[in-house]
Amino acid sequence: MSSNPYKYLLIFLLFSANIQAKNPIYSPTFDDLLQKTLHSTNYTFDDINITVNVPKFADNPAHVPISIDASKIKDAKRMIVFADLNLIPEIMDIKLLNLKAIFSFSIRVAQETPIRVLVEDANGLWHIGSANIKSFGGGCSASTPEESKKFAPLLGKHKSHTVRQEKGYLIKFSIFHPMETGLMFGTNPFYIKHLELHSSNELLASMELTSAISQNPTMIFETMGGNGTYTIDLEDTDANKYHISTKVED
Repeated sequence: MSSNPYKYLLIFLLFSANIQAKNPIYSPTFDDLLQKTLHSTNYTFDDINITVNVPKFADNPAHVPISIDASKIKDAKRMIVFADLNLIPEIMDIKLLNLKAIFSFSIRVAQETPIRVLVEDANGLWHIGSANIKSFGGGCSASTPEESKKFAPLLGKHKSHTVRQEKGYLIKFSIFHPMETGLMFGTNPFYIKHLELHSSNELLASMELTSAISQNPTMIFETMGGNGTYTIDLEDTDANKYHISTKVED
């Protein structure tokens, strides 16, 4: 039986083009990052149910505000965020538990890059939302050893604010921390790597973080549980632990 290699090559190219057409923002690293993150899990691109808001242009690449709303995905279990072209692409991995799939924070970017938000639904299907961050870049290696030393007296200082919502509570907190990437000569990685949110000893969310998050992290999220009194426990890469207590302000 004869075969035409050009025929199979054409089929392969058409198949590859069809897969890529589903990706709303092309980047050369996306496929590898997705394989590393999800392995062979089923996924779908979904910019309808996931809204990712970024600035029109990130003037400050060391502090790029991001807001995510994936609340249309019912019973979301987990959220992963990465930036395709960052030197440190991984940003956070959240077990939502009793946390809504709504989140705001700021990140560093090394250059213009797509940012991806992956949300797992109750059936194990991953939904992928995308947005493109336009920036001159350089935010991932902006700090210096001298700058890091300035953080020592204030390390761990924090403030928080909790507001009652119609169904749950909105929590905003910030903590003084260099979130050092270690990419600048003479510096070592030093960042908050783990966060847990509790209410009355109930674990509402667990997060793994990286140094791609901006200095002095500020985060906003919404709970689906708890009684209005919360604790936020954080740990950094030097095993320092920080404890934040916050409660609703009536």
